[in-house]
Amino acid sequence: MGSNVYDYLAWRGDLTLAERPFNEVDNLILSLLSYIDLKDIVPLPGQGEVSIAEAAKAYFARRGAPKETLGEDGDTAVEWDWLFHLASQTERFGPMMMSCYVDKLDTRADKQFAAVSIETEPGRLYLAYRGTSDDLAGWKEDLLLACVPQIPSHQEAKRYLTKVAELYPDHSLTLGGHSKGGNLAVYAAVTAKKAIRPRISAVWTNDGPGFQQEFVDSGVFADMVDRIHVIVPKSSMIGLLLTQRKPEMIVDSSQRGVLQHDGISWQVIRGHFVKLTELSAESLRSEARINEWIGNMDLEQRRHFVDALFQTLSASGEQTVSGILQDVPKFLNASYTAMKDLDKETRERVLDFIHLLIDVAANLENEQRRIEAQLFLRAVQEKLQAIPKVLWGTEEKQEPKGEKQRI
Repeated sequence: MGSNVYDYLAWRGDLTLAERPFNEVDNLILSLLSYIDLKDIVPLPGQGEVSIAEAAKAYFARRGAPKETLGEDGDTAVEWDWLFHLASQTERFGPMMMSCYVDKLDTRADKQFAAVSIETEPGRLYLAYRGTSDDLAGWKEDLLLACVPQIPSHQEAKRYLTKVAELYPDHSLTLGGHSKGGNLAVYAAVTAKKAIRPRISAVWTNDGPGFQQEFVDSGVFADMVDRIHVIVPKSSMIGLLLTQRKPEMIVDSSQRGVLQHDGISWQVIRGHFVKLTELSAESLRSEARINEWIGNMDLEQRRHFVDALFQTLSASGEQTVSGILQDVPKFLNASYTAMKDLDKETRERVLDFIHLLIDVAANLENEQRRIEAQLFLRAVQEKLQAIPKVLWGTEEKQEPKGEKQRI
């Protein structure tokens, strides 16, 4: 593994922004800090501020000492905690003031939104929008980006920008986020009120998905396009979804495939990312496969598919992706019940998407996780082979001879 943001904090952590200006790596670090659960630590909008150093002290007093990691174990929660700890110890990030923390989860409205504002220097704020978390509501929102012009978090992102701009009327504003957070940052910027738009100095989307073509063609990007910075890893999948500006930066990563979405894996040299001139062939193939898959459905079919997929995923009662994977047999039995009443076409799409996800999971480098992913795939395949006539909607739906099979 090469150098990453942890190494950057060791190299540049003792240099203030006055000594070394804000750069793309600083942007990534702040966007990833939005994943930290700062409830009751960072004040709500208009209720005060706390430094990153003070916030980290309170956070780890509550949770215990952070676990050191090199960013190779795949546990993003551990990675974010370690990043928070390291950043809080530096002269560069420790004194930065955090405020306006918002965290909303509404499973009924398919909404998962969180953001925090960070004063990087006097008169300059970075609004960090959180990306997708482990909650199914957050994952569903990501897929809804391909189905509807707006998702619930889009309006939350715009309202958040408006509120922060009112609370800090004399501050220059930078917006950023990782994954869905990057999409939210761009949306908030391009739809901002006219009085706010001139105050936005930059917008950073770190491997965030794009937008539907109709939204892009509406003209909202016209006066903001030169301030939007698109960064993707060399084998990006998420950052190439839907219509997106051509990436300004293609960065190297220590991971493979979809795991490069993890910003901790992005390679750094001194104060910048290690930049490449083109995307990998793997990335281009994935982009073509997924966009072709999306393109074969109209908007109504996409919405119906997303509802059916998450009806299937939540059938076991779990509300998080990790919770589903912790009890695969329970998930399989519940998913069968959810899928058997779907129409044939929707069933096929749901199963195809599950297979796509498992194909991605099978590329994991961690040996134990690879074994678990392969067992998961094998179990799914065996279940499908055992009940082909029911799943695939054939006319004959009789039970197998002998003892009734439990699904």
